[in-house]
Amino acid sequence: MVRNLLSAVLMSLAAHAATPAFAQVSERNMARALEAADRAEIAELSARFDNSLDSEDAARFVATFATEGELVGFWGTAKGTEELRQAHTFMVSTFSKNKRHVVTNHEISINGDRASMYCYLTVFDRVGLAVTGTATFTDELIHTPEGWRFARRILKADPNVDPIIKQLGTTK
Repeated sequence: MVRNLLSAVLMSLAAHAATPAFAQVSERNMARALEAADRAEIAELSARFDNSLDSEDAARFVATFATEGELVGFWGTAKGTEELRQAHTFMVSTFSKNKRHVVTNHEISINGDRASMYCYLTVFDRVGLAVTGTATFTDELIHTPEGWRFARRILKADPNVDPIIKQLGTTK
């Protein structure tokens, strides 16, 4: 959405450029502005994913994924809308209950309508005010008509999550 609007405005400005040199600079600035908008949208998508866990909003959670998007973690793999909805229900009823998920250190690489991202996850207990776990996400994203969405999101839990994993009876 923002990407299309920004592109139209910048292209309009470039079309009205008086000199070829200005047009070149405008084209380069347009590309930078579009990439910045994409990066911001991707980082926001990552936050939306975790905020949907904290607010227990399954529809919002599922909407962060492409139609056949896939989520992989220590609890298993979920692919497609129905399995992602089930994964959300499982997570908010077990290890994500009463937690705050915070994503940081986003490294984003964009190649056309595809992107990859690596970021950190820190999980806080809302009741005890303690860090309950850390992990990393490795993501593959795709730009859809609705905006950027996860094609594949892989959570790799750090060793401090092992007690939770053991309690759930799952493996990394």
